[in-house]
Amino acid sequence: METTIINTEEWKELVQKIDRINEFIEQYTERLPIDDNTWMNETQVCSYLKISLKTLQRLRKSGEITFSTIAKKHHYKAGDLKSLIENKSIKSSREMIENLQSFHKKRFKNV
Repeated sequence: METTIINTEEWKELVQKIDRINEFIEQYTERLPIDDNTWMNETQVCSYLKISLKTLQRLRKSGEITFSTIAKKHHYKAGDLKSLIENKSIKSSREMIENLQSFHKKRFKNV
């Protein structure tokens, strides 16, 4: 196992970035209803996903997001949105982290 040493300034910067990521995740999880069967309208979905109505329309058209139409209005289940986010998230693994470290080591050796 290799050890990487970083200075205090870089460490503080890394911790700040992790804190910002954590805050971002907390904001998203707080806004989504706990009950997966809760129905949401387009405005609520766009606000939750931080996307435009046009982007939501493209997600519907491509079949990436499930919806129901009642009286010409589209409605979305909270559970389906959670699944969409989970399926689109980038999963990390020990192998991916090692590949990332290897890439950076090669890149900085040549600099």
